[in-house]
Amino acid sequence: MERLPSIQTLRAFEAAARHGSYSDAAVELNVTHGAISHRIRELELRLGVSLFKRAGRNMMPTREAVTLLAQVRQAITLLKIAFPEPVKRGNPKLVVGVHPAFATRWLVPRMGDFVSSFPRIPIEVRSTADLGDFLAPGIDIAVRYGAGSWPNAVSERVADEVLFPVCTPQYKERLRIEEPGDLARCTLLRHVWQPWSPWLRACGLSLREPSGGLTLSDSAMLLEAAGCDQGVALARALFARDDLESGKLVRLFEIEVTDPNAYFVVWRSGVTLAGSAETFRDWLRAKLAARPLVAAVPMKRRRLTDAAALDPAASIRQRE
Repeated sequence: MERLPSIQTLRAFEAAARHGSYSDAAVELNVTHGAISHRIRELELRLGVSLFKRAGRNMMPTREAVTLLAQVRQAITLLKIAFPEPVKRGNPKLVVGVHPAFATRWLVPRMGDFVSSFPRIPIEVRSTADLGDFLAPGIDIAVRYGAGSWPNAVSERVADEVLFPVCTPQYKERLRIEEPGDLARCTLLRHVWQPWSPWLRACGLSLREPSGGLTLSDSAMLLEAAGCDQGVALARALFARDDLESGKLVRLFEIEVTDPNAYFVVWRSGVTLAGSAETFRDWLRAKLAARPLVAAVPMKRRRLTDAAALDPAASIRQRE
């Protein structure tokens, strides 16, 4: 049987593709830049394709590399499930800090999969609503939504996010919502950090940013208000997924905008992640990539390119 690439080669490729940099991959894996380059070249010769192309100082994955990356991540995750990090006797449990909205809307319903996959890793999901305290003493790793830059912290991007309007089927029928212009007669529910303007502009609508009425500072509360038939919410795809699948909410229109913010795993600077934290990080990334963020519907995606149209201050603040 033909010899397969080594796990070190696959990890070198995965790290280089994730960072877009051979140097950063070398630092993460504690090897030389030349070692990363050698392993990438090994894969390229084996596959007969180029996996990276230079873009300034970065090495950007090619289309073939992006396809391979998804397969390699799945393979590494399966190996980690088969050979989980052993938990030494007396080791403290892994503590994951998350915002309540992310915990209730997405993470907690899926934690059973982590527990069954890694039964030897005791884990606590700790809700940290205070955005300035998400890496408080005792928290090993956190999941946050934002621009990816937090003081005294290391962050890794694990998933992007898109935004689109949702409401209940009853609200859609009652307000006769058939096209974007129909939103002029609807109640647009407001998130304190998530303006409607980028999506309205992507539709070519001249509607102003809604003012007055109900404003919410939590994405879970925003969807709960929409689910209670109080109006239309501009929803994150990840948070709305379960309600869309159950039929509690329906997506309005095919137009969506890409949020410049994203989901990150975060830990304290100067701290080396424990094996259990690395396992959680890899499980989370695989779980987020396991299926599309949006239910399968024909869409002509229109992405917002002018990120500056968002509230500039909000784009650098923690977003939940």
